[in-house]
Amino acid sequence: MTTHDAYSQPPEEGVHVSGIVMAALVLTCVLVIVLLAVLYFAFKKIKRINSRLEAQKDEIECQKNLILVKNEQITDSINYARKIQDSILVPESKIKRWMPNMFIYYKPKDIVSGDFYWFSRYESKYVITAIDCTGHGVPGAFLSMIGNTLLHEIVNIKHVFKPDQILAMLHTGITLALNQDSEDSSTEAGMDMSLCTVDTRLNRFQFAGAKNSIYVVQGDKLKVLKANYYSVGGRSLRPGMKVEFTCYDFMYDDNTSIYMFSDGYLDQYGGVTNEKFNSQRFKELILANRTLPMPEQKEIITKTMEQWIGDRQQIDDFLVMGVKLSGLGGASGEAKIPSENVISF
Repeated sequence: MTTHDAYSQPPEEGVHVSGIVMAALVLTCVLVIVLLAVLYFAFKKIKRINSRLEAQKDEIECQKNLILVKNEQITDSINYARKIQDSILVPESKIKRWMPNMFIYYKPKDIVSGDFYWFSRYESKYVITAIDCTGHGVPGAFLSMIGNTLLHEIVNIKHVFKPDQILAMLHTGITLALNQDSEDSSTEAGMDMSLCTVDTRLNRFQFAGAKNSIYVVQGDKLKVLKANYYSVGGRSLRPGMKVEFTCYDFMYDDNTSIYMFSDGYLDQYGGVTNEKFNSQRFKELILANRTLPMPEQKEIITKTMEQWIGDRQQIDDFLVMGVKLSGLGGASGEAKIPSENVISF
C-alpha cells in the first residue's frame, strides 16, 4: 500500500458519514414540514369548528332568551286569565252570607283550573254545584267559562231550579256551544258535576249528578247519593238522545251535612306506599271530623292532603265543598233519605 492510498481512505469514509447525516436532516425537515402542515390544517379545522360552535352558542343563547321572553308573556297571560277565572267564582265569604256553615277547599293544579264551583240564590232557593271540566289548566279553564255562562242563563235567567233539569239543559248547551252535535266534531270536552238545590222555605233538598256523587252525613251515618254514570257534554250523550238524570228529593234537618267534590282529592297519589287517597279514606276523614265547625273541617282536609302528598306533585285540581244545612230555615220533622239509588256504609 502506498503512502498516498493510506492517507486518501479516511476522507472517503468521512464523506459517507456526512451523507447519512444529510439524509437524516432532510427526512427530519420533511417530517417537521408534514407535521407543521398537519398541525396547521388541524388548527384551521379547529378554528372553523370553534367559529361554528360560537355561532351556535350565540344562536342557542338567542333562542334561550326568546323562549324566556315568550314564557314570561305566556305566564303573564295565564296569570291574568286566572284573575278573570277567579272573578267569576262567587267568593266564599259571600256564599256564607246565605250558607253560614260551609267551606270550600279549592286548589288548582296549574295557574288556572278545570274545576270550579257555582252558587246562586233566588228567593228561598239556593243552587250550589261542584264541577270538574275535562282536563285541567288552560283547556279546563276555557270550558269552565262556558259552564259558568250556561248556568247563569239556565238558573238566573230561565229560573230552572230542579237539578236533573239543569243538568239536561246544561248538557244540551255544551253540545251546541262546542258543535258536538256534528258527526265530524273532534272535541270530547264535558263536565263531571254534582248539583244541589236547597229550598229553605220547604226544608227540601234535591240533588242530581253527572259522574260525581255526593256524601250526606246525618248523625254518625254517611250515605252516598250516586250520580249517573255519564258526563254533561262530551260524546256520552247527544242532542236527540234521551237525556235523563236521577233526581234525589228529600227533607233535611239541622243535623244534615252534604259534601261535594271532584275526583282530584281522591285520586291523588301519596302516603308511604304512594297510592291513591281513595274514597274510603275520604269517608273516614269526613266521619271522624263531622261534629267540628266547617272551617275546622276545611283546615283538617287541607292539612291531611298536604301530609299525604309530601314532596310529590299534585296530579289534578282539588275541589271539596262542605255544607251543613242549618241556619237556612226552620226544620220540620226528621230528615228522610230515600233508599232508592243510595248505598249505605
